Amino acid sequence: MNDSVLALAVGGFGATRGSSCPGIESVSVRIAHDGGTSGNDGDAASDTAASSVTLLKDGLLADVPSPTWIERDGDLLYAVLEDTNEVAAFRVGRDDAANVGNAADDAATDGSGERMAAPTLTELSRVAAQGVSPTHAAIAIDDLGAKHLIVACYADGHVSVFPIAANGAVLDAAQVLTGEGHGPLPAQEGPHAHWILPLPDGRVLSTDLGADRIYVHRWNTGVLERVGAVTLAPGTGPRDMHLLPAAGDAATQWRVAVVDEWGNTVTLLGPEPVGAGDSYKADTNLGIIPEHAGDHGGTAAAMGHSADGIAVLQTVDLGGDPLDQAASLAFVPWSTLRGDAPDADADGKAGTHDITYDIAHDSEAEPSIAGIAYVGLRGSERIVALGWNGERLSRMAPTDEPGWRGRGIDCGGSRPRHILPVGDLLLVANEVSNNLTVFRLAADGTPIHATDLPSGSPTVFVRL
Repeated sequence: MNDSVLALAVGGFGATRGSSCPGIESVSVRIAHDGGTSGNDGDAASDTAASSVTLLKDGLLADVPSPTWIERDGDLLYAVLEDTNEVAAFRVGRDDAANVGNAADDAATDGSGERMAAPTLTELSRVAAQGVSPTHAAIAIDDLGAKHLIVACYADGHVSVFPIAANGAVLDAAQVLTGEGHGPLPAQEGPHAHWILPLPDGRVLSTDLGADRIYVHRWNTGVLERVGAVTLAPGTGPRDMHLLPAAGDAATQWRVAVVDEWGNTVTLLGPEPVGAGDSYKADTNLGIIPEHAGDHGGTAAAMGHSADGIAVLQTVDLGGDPLDQAASLAFVPWSTLRGDAPDADADGKAGTHDITYDIAHDSEAEPSIAGIAYVGLRGSERIVALGWNGERLSRMAPTDEPGWRGRGIDCGGSRPRHILPVGDLLLVANEVSNNLTVFRLAADGTPIHATDLPSGSPTVFVRL
């Protein structure tokens, strides 16, 4: 069987702050198939026997300073240049004369038998971020159907809104929404916007790591308006946000996992339950911390109560050490790991054989909805796992129990900044140790170290 190759763009911190990322680099993940089994029987050894994984550097795609976040939209790529306070737009192309993975013998393909052409980037525009230290960006479509790039700026808490031209170029910022407030920790001396997440219903969320707030925005004839904020416990530090799959209509039944940097927790957001008065009551035996009503930072939104109909549903402990910081979350559904619900019984319902928690505790989740969320802990340099059944997150084992389900596994380096799932692979950007790490995921979710590659201060992956 031909080898398969995944093409990636990798960004990170550059020379401006004394780091070593040269710009946006091309990296390929080459999977060499040797005719072994697929590993869907849950045996970790058979997973690794089926194929080997190699990481390869394929060259510099764009010589830009500190591209610490990269966002793809079709054949367009957007990068925040954190240390020069800029935002850049690129068009993704292909060089048919070259082959990713240095496989000139036609052995490397995209998995469909087609030979992989090397990716290229052509810069379309570069504009000022209108904020200090832009750290994340996302594409959002307004209520008139127009696309915008929304950027979170860490150092001053600004959220900037950029129109996107017909050719994909980013135009000068049309709006800047300012942050305010602070938290009790030294790192929360002021507002620190960190993440942008458009919701399926058209609203836009942004986290403020410094003020312990998650802002809610709505579009009004093409203008982004801040309509409320969910305020978390002092010192939580909401950082990254990720949509989790949920049963029912995506526009009304969505769930968002928020990685809390300083709380070493994951907060689950969703539509406020019908008839909910006090905060959502959670099960402490699953490592879930109940929310308590209260106000922080002078906002009108009480902690754990809703803002614009969005509520905190639960908070789950990651088992962080005292100096840990939580960062990044990667969700992998059971359907990707096993091809069906884990250990399905004869009647098709999910069982719990070889799984230390009940994946169907509250509902019978489809295997494409239920799965595992892998979260990074910087400091103790771990990756820990949480179960997801389509409604709630849960600990798979106590936080002090050895093993990947409990205390977690070594991330393969230092300061895991970004975790990206690609099929049954888990890619980790280890910023301070200057390396990329790849884990193979066994059918039961076990991460198995596959390979590493030196890389200068990596902070983000994106598939090309």
